[in-house]
Amino acid sequence: MIAIFNRLPVKEGAAGQIVERFANSRGNVQGFPGFVSMEVLRSEEAPEGEDEVLIITRWRDREAFDAWVGSEEFKKAHGRNGSGDLLRGHPQMSAYEIAVEREPEA
Repeated sequence: MIAIFNRLPVKEGAAGQIVERFANSRGNVQGFPGFVSMEVLRSEEAPEGEDEVLIITRWRDREAFDAWVGSEEFKKAHGRNGSGDLLRGHPQMSAYEIAVEREPEA
C-alpha cells in the first residue's frame, strides 16, 4: 500500500474554503479501483500567513494511483472548481510506501 501526501499552501484565511470544497465534493476517487482512503487535514498552529491543507490518500499500489492520475475521473475531479485563487504557492506531492501499519486492538 502507498500513501500520497499533497500539501496545499493556502492563502491566509482560505483553509476553511479548501476543506469545505473537499467536504462537499461528491468526488470521483471513492469508486476508483485501488483507492483505499482519503483524509483532509487542516493546519492547526501554522505561523501567520502559512496556512496549509494536507490531503492524504491511500492506494493499493503505485499502479492504482498512476491509473487514477491518468484517468478521465481525475481530470473531472481536478478541473471543475479550480482552487488556484485560494493557494499561495504550488501544491507539493510526496509518495510513501506504507512500511508498518497498526490498528487498535479489538
